[in-house]
Amino acid sequence: MPIRTFKRFSALGLALGLCALFPARAHAARVAVDGIVAVVDGTPIFLSDVEDLRQAMLERPGFSGTSVSQQRRDMLDRLIDEKVLVAKAKQDTNLKVTDKEVDARADEWYGRLVQQQGGEKQLELALEQSTGMTTPEFKDRIREQMRDQIYRQKLQEKFVGDLDPSQLQVQEFFAKYKDSLPVQRDGVHLSHIQWRIKADFKIDSTALDRADSLIRRLDKGESFSDLAKSYSEDYSGRDGGDLGYTKRGMLDPDYERAAFALDMYDYTPHPVRTRFGYHIIRLTGKRDNEIRTSHILIKVVPSSDDTARALAFMDSVEATLKTDSNFIAAAKSLSDDRQTRDLGGDLGWFQEDSLDANYKEAVDTLPEGGVSAPILISDSYHLFRVNKKVSERHLTLDEDYAVISGYAKEMLITQKLDGLIKKWREHIAIEDRLAQFQNLDTTSSGDETQQPAASGN
Repeated sequence: MPIRTFKRFSALGLALGLCALFPARAHAARVAVDGIVAVVDGTPIFLSDVEDLRQAMLERPGFSGTSVSQQRRDMLDRLIDEKVLVAKAKQDTNLKVTDKEVDARADEWYGRLVQQQGGEKQLELALEQSTGMTTPEFKDRIREQMRDQIYRQKLQEKFVGDLDPSQLQVQEFFAKYKDSLPVQRDGVHLSHIQWRIKADFKIDSTALDRADSLIRRLDKGESFSDLAKSYSEDYSGRDGGDLGYTKRGMLDPDYERAAFALDMYDYTPHPVRTRFGYHIIRLTGKRDNEIRTSHILIKVVPSSDDTARALAFMDSVEATLKTDSNFIAAAKSLSDDRQTRDLGGDLGWFQEDSLDANYKEAVDTLPEGGVSAPILISDSYHLFRVNKKVSERHLTLDEDYAVISGYAKEMLITQKLDGLIKKWREHIAIEDRLAQFQNLDTTSSGDETQQPAASGN
């Protein structure tokens, strides 16, 4: 049986925005006459929404083998399920979504689009040509989708949880679905060495002294929140340093280690050093595998001399990397990336067109065995090595365990959500009008404009 689209509740809403933005890649044409094909709790779903999503899904294994009418039926059911989840979440008085959360998520996503398009002007042009939408209109649409996405996410966290699959479950999943997993095209296997730009001793010690002075003020009884608002160099300072609840593994390991060791409402007796600087951490909540913390951050910002020194060092390292074994040894002894250091810098396989722009720029022109010049990404220089390039490859447990585990996890979540949605549908007002659009032209290949007989409005 073909594999289902598991990440549907976290990704389908965003797929609509992406389809609208990149019509040449996502689909050849939108429907010429639009109409409302369903209404869920007062919220309409349009035929164009269904068609956008259907076209975006055509490359998924097994999907294009069904009829166009069945594809529309499946996509509408998924969109209805999404709206049911949002409606259920909004009915739950314990689930709140703030404008701050929405704005942060929307700004991050919009920023990625700007980067992908090569700048805001290019994005504005793409929007105008593809959708006729202005940038403010598109930002409003992103915010709407992000608000719904956060509602769905919080509902899922409450009723489903994490559901991390066991090794046996991942193996069983792979055995059952390996022939239906997506084929990776234009795959590239990468390794890297990361060297963080370190501030010199004087800069570091000045920041440490500032953090120590704030701890002495806390010891004398001053308010943590007030000091955070006045002195913290993190965005959270305006909220008294509050970072909200975070699950284990989401924050810097050194930060988490110190935070989980605290008793409720205590703060760290000494500043905690992370890659960002010195933190004074206060524990304000604890539940299961989550903690709520506030912090005061005094950043450690390297100078231009520190940056130049790091670049010169990485240039010298690059000159020594003649073989695969040289690279692995250097990564194990030098790399600041804790996750890949013991693996000799192995980053795994990627599909070239899905690479982050910084990675893509580094490896695009490299042959197999080639090592890039030092690339500055955020606060670190990276050397990338192309271990192998292939035009097409199938996922394997040995090389893609994390990816396959992610698919297995989404399947478990989807299965549990499906059972919950089936019950919730009985208590949410749903009007399904797809039958009014059944005489669409389904004789085409699926890439041509489809004409509904009625608007449905």
